[in-house]
Amino acid sequence: MYADPTHIRKKRVNLSLNDSEARLAEAMAEFNGMQTSVFLRELILEGLTRVHGANSGVNAPELRAAHQ
Repeated sequence: MYADPTHIRKKRVNLSLNDSEARLAEAMAEFNGMQTSVFLRELILEGLTRVHGANSGVNAPELRAAHQ
Protein backbone atom coordinates (compact mmCIF):
# COMPACT_ATOMS: atom_id res chain seq x y z
CA MET A 1 0.00 0.00 0.00
CA TYR A 2 2.85 2.41 0.80
CA ALA A 3 5.80 2.78 -1.52
CA ASP A 4 7.94 3.69 1.50
CA PRO A 5 7.02 1.87 4.74
CA THR A 6 8.73 4.58 6.81
CA HIS A 7 5.71 6.83 6.08
CA ILE A 8 3.33 4.55 7.98
CA ARG A 9 2.23 6.35 11.12
CA LYS A 10 2.18 3.86 13.95
CA LYS A 11 3.44 5.89 16.91
CA ARG A 12 0.77 7.49 19.08
CA VAL A 13 0.93 10.39 21.50
CA ASN A 14 -1.77 11.34 23.98
CA LEU A 15 -2.63 15.01 24.21
CA SER A 16 -4.87 16.46 26.90
CA LEU A 17 -6.78 19.65 26.12
CA ASN A 18 -9.31 21.58 28.14
CA ASP A 19 -12.74 22.30 26.66
CA SER A 20 -11.82 25.63 25.08
CA GLU A 21 -8.57 24.30 23.63
CA ALA A 22 -10.42 21.33 22.13
CA ARG A 23 -13.11 23.61 20.64
CA LEU A 24 -10.44 25.87 19.15
CA ALA A 25 -8.55 22.91 17.64
CA GLU A 26 -11.77 21.47 16.21
CA ALA A 27 -12.85 24.84 14.80
CA MET A 28 -9.48 25.51 13.18
CA ALA A 29 -9.37 22.00 11.74
CA GLU A 30 -12.87 22.40 10.30
CA PHE A 31 -11.99 25.82 8.89
CA ASN A 32 -8.99 24.25 7.12
CA GLY A 33 -11.03 21.25 5.94
CA MET A 34 -9.00 18.75 7.96
CA GLN A 35 -9.57 16.19 10.67
CA THR A 36 -8.61 17.55 14.09
CA SER A 37 -5.85 14.99 14.61
CA VAL A 38 -4.35 15.70 11.17
CA PHE A 39 -4.53 19.45 11.77
CA LEU A 40 -2.79 19.14 15.15
CA ARG A 41 -0.09 16.83 13.74
CA GLU A 42 0.64 19.30 10.92
CA LEU A 43 0.69 22.19 13.39
CA ILE A 44 3.12 20.37 15.67
CA LEU A 45 5.40 19.38 12.80
CA GLU A 46 5.39 22.94 11.49
CA GLY A 47 6.32 24.26 14.93
CA LEU A 48 9.11 21.70 15.28
CA THR A 49 10.41 22.63 11.86
CA ARG A 50 10.46 26.31 12.81
CA VAL A 51 12.37 25.60 16.01
CA HIS A 52 14.75 22.97 14.69
CA GLY A 53 14.67 23.50 10.95
CA ALA A 54 15.62 27.16 11.15
CA ASN A 55 18.92 26.13 12.71
CA SER A 56 19.66 23.02 10.68
CA GLY A 57 18.10 23.65 7.28
CA VAL A 58 16.00 20.49 7.56
CA ASN A 59 12.90 20.49 5.37
CA ALA A 60 9.73 18.64 6.37
CA PRO A 61 7.94 17.23 3.31
CA GLU A 62 5.28 15.87 5.69
CA LEU A 63 3.92 19.42 5.93
CA ARG A 64 2.60 19.32 2.38
CA ALA A 65 -1.04 19.51 3.50
CA ALA A 66 -0.44 22.66 5.54
CA HIS A 67 0.96 24.49 2.51
CA GLN A 68 -1.52 23.51 -0.19
